Amino acid sequence: MSTHRKLIHRLAFADGIALLMLVFVAVPVKYMLDQPIGVKLLGPVHGVLFLSLAISTIAALVRGALKPSLGAMLLIGALLPLGAFFADGRLRKTYPELR
Repeated sequence: MSTHRKLIHRLAFADGIALLMLVFVAVPVKYMLDQPIGVKLLGPVHGVLFLSLAISTIAALVRGALKPSLGAMLLIGALLPLGAFFADGRLRKTYPELR
């Protein structure tokens, strides 16, 4: 069961980084400098990471590897720019083997 948690921990962190880079770097560059390449590259990367996190979280919930409240927090947190890091911190606090 801890392999699901480790995977979710890594996916949440990577998704959080990708979302921050997309929102705070690529989108401003696109609109201020008229250079959409960052959004074209980071958009799909974030999309794949988000979907992977969502699928892994749902699979872990079905298997009983995560508490339902923590799973909901991970899914909602992945939608907010700093939410993934907050949810990941709760994940590490709840399951100390991830530290």
